[in-house]
Amino acid sequence: MTGSHIRKMIAINIRRIRREMNLTQAELAERTEISSGYMCDIERARRWPSAGKLARIAEVLKMEPYQLLLPSEESPYFDRRKTLTTFSKQVREALNKNISEVYEDMIGENDSMEFKIPKED
Repeated sequence: MTGSHIRKMIAINIRRIRREMNLTQAELAERTEISSGYMCDIERARRWPSAGKLARIAEVLKMEPYQLLLPSEESPYFDRRKTLTTFSKQVREALNKNISEVYEDMIGENDSMEFKIPKED
């Protein structure tokens, strides 16, 4: 993967998410305090946003900056991302399930116990 591929991924992700949020390019530029010309260049993968600008764009788009670097569906790297995302989701679900089972076991054990709530003065 080259730098131009990364710049294109950033551009595609910014444009896609901006459109999902029903923002115009000018509105995104205004909210991020970036000139509309510079924003246009970022979305067309002509210029690199600085780390600070990338952070401001991500904040307005309600995401973490690293997410703008993830491959989109149009990317040849998408399948690997999809595989990793699916794996990550499966791990989270397994952990949540185990935590839920432990919680249910704890609650079940405490059913016979009497809990007293202190009265407020």
